Parts: sequence; C-alpha cells; structure tokens
Amino acid sequence: MVQIVGLNPEYHQQVFDLIKTYSDDFVMLPKSIEEIKNLSPHFRLLVEHEQVQACVMLDQFTETLAEVKSLAVSKAMQKQGLGRALVLDCEQRAKELGIKKIFALTFSTDFFHKLGYKIVDKETLPEKVYRECVRCHYYDNCKEIAMIKELS
Repeated sequence: MVQIVGLNPEYHQQVFDLIKTYSDDFVMLPKSIEEIKNLSPHFRLLVEHEQVQACVMLDQFTETLAEVKSLAVSKAMQKQGLGRALVLDCEQRAKELGIKKIFALTFSTDFFHKLGYKIVDKETLPEKVYRECVRCHYYDNCKEIAMIKELS
C-alpha cells in the first residue's frame, strides 16, 4: 500500500536519486543531498514497501502564496495518480496554513491544468522571480510555464 509520509533521514538518498532522474533529463532543477536534508520539513513522499515512489515539496513564499516544487514520480509508477495525490496533499496543507494561491513552474501544463491551475506570466510571481529565478542558470532561457491556482 502506498502512503504519504514526511521526509525521514532514511529516505534522503532515494529522494535525491528520484529528483536526479528528472534533473538529468533537464525537466527539473537538481537538488543536492544537503539541500534535501535542509528542506526535509517541506517534503512529502509516497512510499511503498520502504521505497520512495514519488516526492513533492511545498515552498511558502508569503503568508498567502506557496509553490509546488520538486514533484517527481518514479517512472515505474507513473499514470497511477501519485503526482495528483501529492499535489492535492500540498493544496490541503496550504489551505491549513491560510495560503490563498499556489503555483508551479512546470513543463507538464496538461497535468496541472486538469487540477485547476491556469497559465500565468512568470512576471506575475515576483516573489519567485526575485528570490530564486534570478539565481538560476536557466534564468535568461527559462522554458518552464508558470501556473497558478486560487485555493478556496
């Protein structure tokens, strides 16, 4: 049975490896083991038989704005609703924190559109652009699409 859990130390390497699968394909920014350890409280995982099958991170920017990031599902477990379950978990946690808007920078626009996200210009997210994007090596050539959802 697959269950959503927090990121415990025994899963750091598995999360690193899962994210690396996608960062090696240039569809996700890499994270070092150290970053994963430091960001542990923000990660949620789907684990089956002690194996990480999917991960996501909720990153709060302001009292009312957060980002879904580092969403990755193992290639063997895709198309089974794991990514959807993790995004919905992020949305629920965001609501509990009083967050009104949640966004993602993604290449998977169809996936997020099905969950109610709308495409917006990245410039409408200055919190993201000025905190992180300006430090990214893809800043001048970013191809990710910004998508946002109003939480009720």
